[in-house]
Amino acid sequence: MLTRVEIANYRGFESYRMAGLAQLNLLVGRNNTGKTALLEGIQFLTSGGDPAVLAEAAERRGELIVVGREPSFNQMVDIAHFFHGHTLALDTSISFTGDNGYAPVTVKAIAQKNGRADAASAHPPQAESVSFFLKITGPHGRERKAGAMFPISREGGVNLDVPPRFRRAGVSRSADGPQVRFVGSESVNSIQLAIMWDDVTTSGQEADVAAAMRVLEPKLESVHPLTGMFASGYFPSRGGFVVGLKDQEPRLPLGSMGDGMRRLMALATSLAFTKNGCLFVDEIDTGLHYSVMPDMWELVIKKAVASNIQVFATTHSWDCIEGLCLLGEREPGLVSKATIHKIDRAIPHSVAFSGGAIVRMVKSDIDPR
Repeated sequence: MLTRVEIANYRGFESYRMAGLAQLNLLVGRNNTGKTALLEGIQFLTSGGDPAVLAEAAERRGELIVVGREPSFNQMVDIAHFFHGHTLALDTSISFTGDNGYAPVTVKAIAQKNGRADAASAHPPQAESVSFFLKITGPHGRERKAGAMFPISREGGVNLDVPPRFRRAGVSRSADGPQVRFVGSESVNSIQLAIMWDDVTTSGQEADVAAAMRVLEPKLESVHPLTGMFASGYFPSRGGFVVGLKDQEPRLPLGSMGDGMRRLMALATSLAFTKNGCLFVDEIDTGLHYSVMPDMWELVIKKAVASNIQVFATTHSWDCIEGLCLLGEREPGLVSKATIHKIDRAIPHSVAFSGGAIVRMVKSDIDPR
């Protein structure tokens, strides 16, 4: 589990560090202070430098370059936005470092000369050309000692080997190392839920997910995926799941239960998917009423502890912070696993508040945001 992380030259951060990381880490701060960027950076570190993590982050933000025209157009990642100041410059590196066994990860724009004069050729030697690459160095690509190399186009775009478009909404699963998962503020679609539900089923956690969803609907008894091409993942719809309620027939589409229920299911299935790994949740309270905040936090922390998951989340909501405090009043042991980190670009490091401090601050009407 990470207790410290340092990021350099990534997005809005020329240099930034976080210390005092705990099982649950809640990032708070004003808009555009870099909370989501920190989630992305830590996810990239814990993935070992998986290029798919960068590709997914760029796609969520719309940082793409379209090359060509229909039907043969290609979308490439506009990599300049990863670098501090949105400036792509040769030999400039982004770096991510942590502790407790997490190896450093770097991203660097480099130039390589191509072509050599052939002494045996009757033709005069050709001038050397130069190609530009994005080089990612980290344990994810350890079979490539020099690091993973991705050509940079004239437009500054890179194809990070993302899956084809019809699979892009799926969930990346690491072949080795800890699983990592990012849940955005718009939650997840049916493709992602269906893929993660395989883990729920094989690990026998269906009842756990249903129990989590009873936070919002006490009559809920079960959750069931539908089968068929549409439901199982070829289209990123909002269908594909039904829920069973006590004394209610037939079963109801998950969408009929509202966005809060879908959000809670996304959290519960993501926690099942990331056992022994890391979960990143942007605006964790999205779609949830303030009255369920203590129960939501209880669900997340208990599952994180039981499944050895380190959770990083963001919020803008005082209700979300107060819910953590209310949980601390009834179960101090759980909140001792949590830390709030105030993010402010004017300070080169986060300001951490432990579980006990969170309770004291809220009771004193001190706003850590």
